[in-house]
Amino acid sequence: MKWFAGLMLLTLPATGIADAGHDHADPAPVASATLAPRMESQSETFELLAILEDGKLTLYLDRFASNEPVPNAKIEVQSGAFKAAAQTRSDGAYTAPADAFATPGQYPLVFTVQADDAADLLNGTLTVPQPIGQAAHSHTWAEWLVWLASALVVVSGIAWLWRRRRSESRTAVASLIAVAAVATLAAFTSSAFADAGHDHASDKNDASKPGAAASGYAAGNNGSARRLADGGVFMPKPVQRQFGIRTMVAEMRDLARSIELNGRVIADPNAGGRVQSTQSGRIEPGPRGLPTLGQKVSKGEVLAYVKPVANAIELGNQRAQLAEITAQHALTEKKVARLEGLEGAVPQKEIDAARAEFASLDARKVAVGGSLSNREPLIAPVSGVISAATAITGQVVEAREVLFEIVDPQRLLVEALAYDAAIVTDIAGASGVPPGGGSLPLVFVGGAQQLREQALPLLFRIKPPLPPLAVGQPLSVVAQTRQTIKGVAVPLAALTKNGAGETVAWVHLGAEKFVARKVAFQALDGASVALTEGIATGERIVTAGAASLAQVR
Repeated sequence: MKWFAGLMLLTLPATGIADAGHDHADPAPVASATLAPRMESQSETFELLAILEDGKLTLYLDRFASNEPVPNAKIEVQSGAFKAAAQTRSDGAYTAPADAFATPGQYPLVFTVQADDAADLLNGTLTVPQPIGQAAHSHTWAEWLVWLASALVVVSGIAWLWRRRRSESRTAVASLIAVAAVATLAAFTSSAFADAGHDHASDKNDASKPGAAASGYAAGNNGSARRLADGGVFMPKPVQRQFGIRTMVAEMRDLARSIELNGRVIADPNAGGRVQSTQSGRIEPGPRGLPTLGQKVSKGEVLAYVKPVANAIELGNQRAQLAEITAQHALTEKKVARLEGLEGAVPQKEIDAARAEFASLDARKVAVGGSLSNREPLIAPVSGVISAATAITGQVVEAREVLFEIVDPQRLLVEALAYDAAIVTDIAGASGVPPGGGSLPLVFVGGAQQLREQALPLLFRIKPPLPPLAVGQPLSVVAQTRQTIKGVAVPLAALTKNGAGETVAWVHLGAEKFVARKVAFQALDGASVALTEGIATGERIVTAGAASLAQVR
């Protein structure tokens, strides 16, 4: 079988040549999706993002500091000999032709931006990669050499067998089969190794054809908001605008050190009052009926009546006394009339004494009779709104019982408790934080000089106009002292919690990338805080929409 060994030696060099330069390791996995080509550029005024999609160049122009979209701007795009003016879309973005970027490559771009209040020049490089599945393929000289060697082997084997077909027929048939197998194996092996990693089907979509690269990225191929491997968040510009993401540039400066105190809303003693009964009696409605919660009343208005009540013995004594006074009153009246008829015959002093006695009895009769039937009016001491009402028609009340409370909703105070007496002389300003959020501007009135439940009460007045508040409602009081700290003032909405329960602030690193930073903070007032650690000067901090970023997974 010397001829068989020769054939093997002939085919092995061809196989080795064909396989030169190829790596037999597992091929790298191909990404299932890719973002459309992007380019971003920034200046002190603007941030611009350019996306190549659907055969057009889509532009998003925002304020660099606030991430606020810039509407109605004039944008010109230039790349070499290409120059075009961008057109405004209904969603606030801009579009420009992208015919010049149809093939893969790197394209330097220059954008001239003219807005209402500023003008700028932005530049960058747009990289258009080779789309996946469109790689060109060409046969190398090694592949052609392998096919030629295989063909020579087959032809030589057939010619040699033809000369020996008469004398060794059976052996010839077996040899012919062996030669064919070796040739086929050599051709298959060389072809497989030479063509490893190539897809001939992709030749139909040769990237060298005009428009192939640009058409490979659809309009919706901008990706979706997602969490990145480094913990950051990728959020496309359209999604940012939908969520209203806004930022501010961090500036480290001196801020007032604040102290947070527990407080509650109380009524102003000069604008509120209580209505109490001075005696026991039964409640009767006033001229407008019994007042209800939230009803406005005026100072001096009669809210209700208290009709005095007494037990049987007291009532009997009062009636007996009234009967006695009534009888004396009648006798005295007759006596006065008789003496006046004898005027001049009797001394004048007797007439005057009779008249005085009659007047006294008349007053006593009125007083005693009134005690049996008169009602005590309950009068509003101040103007305001009924905040508490416990009176019901027919109710029997005791003396000093509180029946109504009146407050002025635009004149309320806040009482807070401090545990350090030095705070009283160190307060420079204050604000209140209701449970539902927000901020109430407060004016420090003064502090007590006597402890109450191991705390020192501090009094603050709420600046009008006041939001809806209730007397007794708890709230936090943030008091600014005259001491200062170094920090970055940001809105309270800029803080969120991460998965570990830590307080973080979001930093805008790129046009579509955000990262969370663990921060230390102190309250400044009811609406803002001071970031003392974790943020550097010049970084862009998300002030609106941070909660939306924290929810991206």
